[in-house]
Amino acid sequence: MPTITYLGPFYRIGAVDGPGDAFRGEPREVTQEWLDQWRNWLTAKHWKIEGDTVDEGNDGIPDAGWSRKDILSWLSGYDVKMVGYVSKKAALEMVDKVLNPEKEEDE
Repeated sequence: MPTITYLGPFYRIGAVDGPGDAFRGEPREVTQEWLDQWRNWLTAKHWKIEGDTVDEGNDGIPDAGWSRKDILSWLSGYDVKMVGYVSKKAALEMVDKVLNPEKEEDE
């Protein structure tokens, strides 16, 4: 889940919708849907956004816009076993193998 942190200039700011008032320096989790809806309101000058997933095709399939953590989470939903550290590039290659298993057989 994405996390937003209010950076100031005030100690507290009233919520637009959803998660309640925001206090400076206090991170809070929000849903991806909420973040997508209010993204334009969260200026970089006053907000830090972490864990944001941008789905380039808006299709729910991991791509370069996804974070490594979210790609690995998606893969675990398909029972893909990972040993050791898996880079983002390697994770995206695993996604391709999950979506196109016949491609691996052709090689």
